Amino acid sequence: MRSWNMKGLWLAFALLAGCGGTEATDGQAEAAAPELAQTEAALEYNEEFHCIVMTPTVRCNSGLQMYAYWSDELGHYFIPRNICGSRGPIVCPL
Repeated sequence: MRSWNMKGLWLAFALLAGCGGTEATDGQAEAAAPELAQTEAALEYNEEFHCIVMTPTVRCNSGLQMYAYWSDELGHYFIPRNICGSRGPIVCPL
């Protein structure tokens, strides 16, 4: 039984050692991660695909709660028209 425990410890050690650690940067500083606003374009309201809602969330019939986007330009929340799909409710009829 004791040899089995030792084999398990060696296996765990080998797996952990194989993961490696942090790599040396050779004096080079890592580039800072870009701000969120720089990496993603703001979603803009499009009347064909979105509709205006008065609350920040919409609850579908399946119980899922879908989040709406805020638009400073509109001063309201908006959400994709088919956000709940066939689960309903119809948030904004065409």
